Amino acid sequence: MRHWLILLPLILCACKPEPKISTYEVKSENVAVSPKAKAEPATAPSAMVGDANMQAEVATFGEPKWGTIPKTWITSPPNPMRKGSWTITQPDGTKAEISVTVFPGDVGGDTANVNRWRGQLGLEKVGDEKIKADQSTLSVGNLTGRVYQLLSPDGKNSTAAVILPKNNATWFFKFTGDTAIVNAEKESFLKMVTQTQLP
Repeated sequence: MRHWLILLPLILCACKPEPKISTYEVKSENVAVSPKAKAEPATAPSAMVGDANMQAEVATFGEPKWGTIPKTWITSPPNPMRKGSWTITQPDGTKAEISVTVFPGDVGGDTANVNRWRGQLGLEKVGDEKIKADQSTLSVGNLTGRVYQLLSPDGKNSTAAVILPKNNATWFFKFTGDTAIVNAEKESFLKMVTQTQLP
């Protein structure tokens, strides 16, 4: 009798049916997609966003009241990064361009900006002492601008520029192109700068 009592649990376990495995299919049509998943790809060029932000910031500075603009200066097409832009072209095809821009802060300081202009003319970079030694000043109302004159190694191209700080921003008046034009129009350029009223 005892043997049957011992074997009974084993017999009952052996007779228990095997568990069934059920599978379920989840359809994705009803799964909600978050708005972020539909947004533009993360690989969108950040430079475009930066340009748009900078253009919006430049627009907040207002428009200057320009000084005397000679008739030989032809107004260039609008540019969202510039407050003013003119070109001077001679019959022989040589030309020069005048641009006025403004940015918040000091935009890296005079040394960085002048060295960038030097690079555009094919000149080597120089240090702070050389930058300051080549600098002259210009009165624009109650403001003081810093004037720089640069000449390319072959003498064909020049840049005359005025850096003018005002209200935690920096205005750049840049005249660059054929050396003969820059030299001939430099006095008119500086006169325009001194007469201009910044917003």
